[in-house]
Amino acid sequence: MSAKSRIEERLRAIGRPEDDDSQDPNEPLVKKWDRSLKKFSNVIEKYYNDNRQSNEEFDKKMGILEEIEGYLTEHVFNKPISGIQYEIKAVVPFGSSASGLGMKEGDLDMTICVYPPLGKRRKDEIKERSNEILSKIYKKIKSGKMLRGRKMEDMCHIDGARVPIITGNVDGIDLDISISMTFVVSAQYLASKFIDAYEKYNRKFILLAAYVKYWFKSKKTDENEDYYRTVFPNSCTNVLLVIFFMKQLGLLPDVHNKHKDRLGENRSTWERVNGGENGSYGVPDADVKRWRDSNYCEVSVGTLFLLFLDFYANLDFQTYKISIGKGALIPKGRRRRTRVVIEDVIDKENMGRCIIQTAMFKKYLNEGKKIIQQTDPTLIEKKLMKGPPLPNVMKYSKSEMKALREEGLHYGQQPKKFIRPDPSKWSNL
Repeated sequence: MSAKSRIEERLRAIGRPEDDDSQDPNEPLVKKWDRSLKKFSNVIEKYYNDNRQSNEEFDKKMGILEEIEGYLTEHVFNKPISGIQYEIKAVVPFGSSASGLGMKEGDLDMTICVYPPLGKRRKDEIKERSNEILSKIYKKIKSGKMLRGRKMEDMCHIDGARVPIITGNVDGIDLDISISMTFVVSAQYLASKFIDAYEKYNRKFILLAAYVKYWFKSKKTDENEDYYRTVFPNSCTNVLLVIFFMKQLGLLPDVHNKHKDRLGENRSTWERVNGGENGSYGVPDADVKRWRDSNYCEVSVGTLFLLFLDFYANLDFQTYKISIGKGALIPKGRRRRTRVVIEDVIDKENMGRCIIQTAMFKKYLNEGKKIIQQTDPTLIEKKLMKGPPLPNVMKYSKSEMKALREEGLHYGQQPKKFIRPDPSKWSNL
């Protein structure tokens, strides 16, 4: 089935826009919705263009990363740590800042790839060694010897997290430093290359992913942040949801298999990573053109946002798991019925595990969909972004929690606030 047919089929289930006054009974629904949501589509594009990370911001982040790498090589990894002599293979950025999804005032996530590597099953040992390395690095930061002359705030070593990190703010940039002990470059780094490849095939992918994340974050407050993390997807999961959705509509190819020679782990040698890549991850323009010519479908990003909300609001997360590689929904069987399961082609762990409260997630998706269907197109963004945030369920009474469960909007125990390290207990850096 063509992309146009798939989109039309899904729009038939949604119906016509309320402001449709077309007299043509044969006009496709996608044209009706594109026309209705033209101003909203412009708003989405403007949001991305106005807020995307500038080259200057990216260069500033890379300057910090390169300074850290140089210092670590010379002053930290020059001798054994807890009896183990480590070798830095690379210090790489990952996350949104390392791809087309980088936005203004975005943070800098970096991972220090070290040898000797450890298999993924040795999780406890990886965590212990990571904390030993990060403790050494943190002492250098705390002493003022590392990142000398830069303004640092709220720096701390969070050793109890699932993935231990050093976090804080350096020269106005939020910074997270983690350790990778994989045999090849970290999965997070490879993910940014896939994002750039998908953007090359369809720019609407990057526009949609950025705006979906923006809307999700409008539901977060300082009070509900920890509960928010159990309802809405994190940045990585958000991207995977958009990729899968667009694959289902035929708007993105299977980049992983199509360009395994350019995007796979075998291509990601340490020499290429450290050598600045020099385009080694680039998807050939000729391949992109051929795919676009045979799969072209005109649909606005505003209509795609509506379809995205509808797609996941109606997806049976209990019965099916999402396979990014196969581009298909696969029956789960009896295991993990209450969990959102997303199988990625890069990171083999369940990338959907962050979405625990699926009923609440779907509630907000449906509310967003209703706003688009029933609101004057010029007011859609205002209503989407100014809508009620996620409730602070952590402060609910027993009766309020009972009512929430009876509505089917909460699963499991009442969430508790995560106690973060108090930066004031550390030296003022």
